[in-house]
Amino acid sequence: MGLVAVPGFGFLPEESHQIIETSFQDYLAANKLSATDIPTDYSDDIKCNLIVIPNWKEIFPHLSTQDTCPPLWDNASCVPPILTGETAVFPCMTLYNGETYSPYFNATRHCYPNGSWAATTNYHDCMCNSTEDCTVTSKQEENGALEISIIIYLVGYVLSFLALCGALAIFLSFREMRCLRHKIHIGLFCAFGLSALNWIVTKSLPELAGYLFSVFDQVYCTSWVITFFFHLTCFYWMFLEGLYLFLQVQFPLSLVSIKYKHFIMFGCGAPVINMAVWIALRIFTYDPSTTKDIIKSCPFFETNGVDFYVCEVPILFILICNTFFLIWIMVIVVSKLCEKTAMDHDKKHWKAAKALVIVMPMLGFGYLITMVGPDQATTPWGYTAFQVVRSVVLSTQGLVISLPYCYLNSEVQNVVKSHYKRWQLIRTVGRTGQEHSQTSGTAASFYNVSRGQVYV
Repeated sequence: MGLVAVPGFGFLPEESHQIIETSFQDYLAANKLSATDIPTDYSDDIKCNLIVIPNWKEIFPHLSTQDTCPPLWDNASCVPPILTGETAVFPCMTLYNGETYSPYFNATRHCYPNGSWAATTNYHDCMCNSTEDCTVTSKQEENGALEISIIIYLVGYVLSFLALCGALAIFLSFREMRCLRHKIHIGLFCAFGLSALNWIVTKSLPELAGYLFSVFDQVYCTSWVITFFFHLTCFYWMFLEGLYLFLQVQFPLSLVSIKYKHFIMFGCGAPVINMAVWIALRIFTYDPSTTKDIIKSCPFFETNGVDFYVCEVPILFILICNTFFLIWIMVIVVSKLCEKTAMDHDKKHWKAAKALVIVMPMLGFGYLITMVGPDQATTPWGYTAFQVVRSVVLSTQGLVISLPYCYLNSEVQNVVKSHYKRWQLIRTVGRTGQEHSQTSGTAASFYNVSRGQVYV
């Protein structure tokens, strides 16, 4: 008995194949349809659910009297019946979900001895020999790297958020920290802190999908836009850090006419305008017909040529400007420190410039590694190492920025120490005064008792 390889159906006896095709033609004639009017994947669905499954004992008479797993439609192929305890092998389907597959490779599905099918069909060979990339084995390696990266991201962003909250508490608690330079630091801390908090919340959204399923897509799409916004805002506030130090060193008199509200307007207004342009262009260029995933129906997930010109070019421009500011400031400050007439403010500029030297390469390197990286297919170990380094650098940016601008800053340390000593002094004086009052009261009571008078 000859067998015919039927894509998506199995290696069938010629008689069984003829029964299926004849029945399908009868169905088309009864419904006044033509085979050319029905896509291949839809016609396979009809053949399996309306012909094979209801009549499988007549189509496969040699299996009708034995213990078998009946045919099954798994939304891609019609898994043929097979004896219990064996594995069904059948040619790959021709078409599924808009992708074409080679019928010269096979898919498999196991039948358990109790007559039930395994949970899934193994399409590994089909996926690796189709118009799609082979993602079955690579996804396992990618998932391992992804799980490690997510843990590092979560720990890093939590540490950054806590460090930035502590820095904000210090800067907002003491009046000595209310100068223009420190207010710019506060804006930078807020930008990075909100960015870290947004990542933590966005990562938590899929876990809440069961509770927010009706609005999950919209909320998740919005969180993606907010992520881009805070990402841009961090760079704009870093530009203000470099600009302020440049003006303080090169044009100190110009700072008299510049107020904090001007920095606020630029640090918050420029990213809003930038994001408004980006959102408008992304919505305008979005084609919903190119996406199949429900979550990916958001117009902001997939990469677009608009991203480079509207988001990446401004960031690159900011990095170039800050690099120029940094070099110019270092040259001027070093030349002044070499002179014998160096002032205290020159030393402060030097400390601020060193902080910028630490932060700027960190921020620039963190941005560059989001753009390039090794290919997972060619160098899987390099890809895993790159993902780990990337997650460490990006998630700890807030923590790194808070160190030179707050926790390791001698000016901030002196302010905190002076307030702590003052608090200790007030506490000590209060305790001493209370003890003195109690001692005086005891002495007075003793004096009155000695005179035969008792006062309550």
